[in-house]
Parts: sequence; C-alpha cells; structure tokens
Amino acid sequence: MKIAAQEFELKTGEKVLIREASVADSEALLETEREYVLTSRYLIVSPADLEHTVADEARWIRELRLNPNSLLLLALHNGEVIGNLDLTGSEEEYEDQSGLITMGILQEFQNKGLGSILLREAIAWAQQNHQLQVLCLQVERANKSAVRLYQKAGFKVEGKQPDVAPGEQVDMSESIIMTLNL
Repeated sequence: MKIAAQEFELKTGEKVLIREASVADSEALLETEREYVLTSRYLIVSPADLEHTVADEARWIRELRLNPNSLLLLALHNGEVIGNLDLTGSEEEYEDQSGLITMGILQEFQNKGLGSILLREAIAWAQQNHQLQVLCLQVERANKSAVRLYQKAGFKVEGKQPDVAPGEQVDMSESIIMTLNL
C-alpha cells in the first residue's frame, strides 16, 4: 500500500474516503469515469477513450499499483466511487522524473473541495517519492475553477496546445500545460 486510507470532510460537511484503488474497484471506477466523461464540458478525453472493458481497467489499476512512481487515488462517498486522481510516472528508474496527473470528479461533487483534497494527497505522496521531480497536467483553459485549483496548489502554466483530434476541425478552445516542481 502506497497511501493509507483517510476520511475527509468536504465544504458541505459530507464525508469522503480517499484511498488507493485496488483491482476490485475496476468496475465501479470505470462506471464513474464514463459518467463524468459524458457529463463534463471540460475533460480532454472523449467517450471513445473509455471503450475499454472492466478487464482493461483492472490491468491498468494493477500496472499503476506495481509502478513505484505511480498512484491511483479514489474518492468514495457512502461507499460509491465519486472521483479519482491518477499520477503516472515512468516505470524505469531514473528514466523520466516527471509524473502526469489526471483527475475526474462526478458533477454533483465538484466545487466542494474534493479536487483540492485529491490533489493535496497526490502531491504529498509525490514529494515523498524521491524519483519524481516534477508533476505535469493538461487542463482546458476555459475550466477556470480547475485552473485556479492547480494554481493554488503551486502549478504554473508552461504552455498551451489546441485541442484537435485527428480529422477534427480546429476550434478556439485550447488546453494549457501546467507543471509543479517538487
């Protein structure tokens, strides 16, 4: 176990449990991911990115658990998965000293402090990991609350890139790349 389970209180007084994901969480996590991808205006993934199976999800969780430079946190409310944060680092020692963060939270639990809790726990874990030296993430510029959350945690804007998938027309939205030196 990379991180001990811990209970936190949201701004609304609701209690959430933050813990490391296990393979047994595969189906519940996949369902939650699909829900927030379908309801979010800002996620950089599409529903097609979640066409994998529960077995695929289990394999991904197992890989993250085995990688000493990666962490997958779940947020649970009343036993239900309501969000997650994954920090993916290289499996090779000293190959790459950065970790990529992605996070998703069900709409009804957004803007309640859950993102801050997940991010704070992941950063604290990364600071204990002597391999990781920088955390990176990509966020939609239009997602002002997420950008503020990351800036409050110490992330700095490093660049931007248009959100264009192969075969799509360019629109005016763009995502920004943010980093945090540990």
